[in-house]
Amino acid sequence: MDIELIGTGAIYSKYNNACTLINEDMIVDVPNGVLKQLLNLNCIPEKIDKILITHMHGDHIADIPFLLMYMYKAKEINRKTSIIGPIGIKNKVEQLFEVYDYHLLSKISEYIKFIELSPNEIIEDSEINYKIQAVSVLHGNEKPAYGYIVNENLGITGDTSLCEGVEYIMQNSKIIIADCSRINGDISHMGIDNLKYLTEKYKKQIFTTHVKDETREELIKLEISNISVEDDGFKIYNL
Repeated sequence: MDIELIGTGAIYSKYNNACTLINEDMIVDVPNGVLKQLLNLNCIPEKIDKILITHMHGDHIADIPFLLMYMYKAKEINRKTSIIGPIGIKNKVEQLFEVYDYHLLSKISEYIKFIELSPNEIIEDSEINYKIQAVSVLHGNEKPAYGYIVNENLGITGDTSLCEGVEYIMQNSKIIIADCSRINGDISHMGIDNLKYLTEKYKKQIFTTHVKDETREELIKLEISNISVEDDGFKIYNL
């Protein structure tokens, strides 16, 4: 797998919100502004036919209508896009289109397939072309919130505190893209202290995302082994 960190920041940072592109055809979370960020990074949004959502906060789903409009209206593609996420994602996307006051959804609904996953459910079929396991994580009061394991190689924590789900992802992945919003973790987000514990325990490579600016500065200063702090657009090849 080839991976590109489209966004590595959090809401209140100068970096783009957390978003990951896998093999050019699957995007993990679709935060506000990500369509323009994809274009700025010379990615090809119309290649995306799988949208994987960790949870339904606005900074993870806000650009879904604009991405779909770009693909189906501007580029006039005619194949299906699978939107994969927690139970309730179909209703939430429909609400987004309604709030944004676009009528495109009814026109493109035949091209959208929703796949709502239960906690710890695994999907693996020829249409998706990936093995994806949903792993329940704890993100404050937001339920459900998932991390994912993709092809038994890549772990993505989503937004989460340190919890059993995160430890499961660490155990069952080769590299991990992990929430590191805080300097010290809390009930909603992991911090530097949590990631230091995880990399010392599991000896795995962690790439940080959802990072606040002050946390990024501290991470760079500390230079912790096996914890990589990368800019938007960083690429990982041949995982």
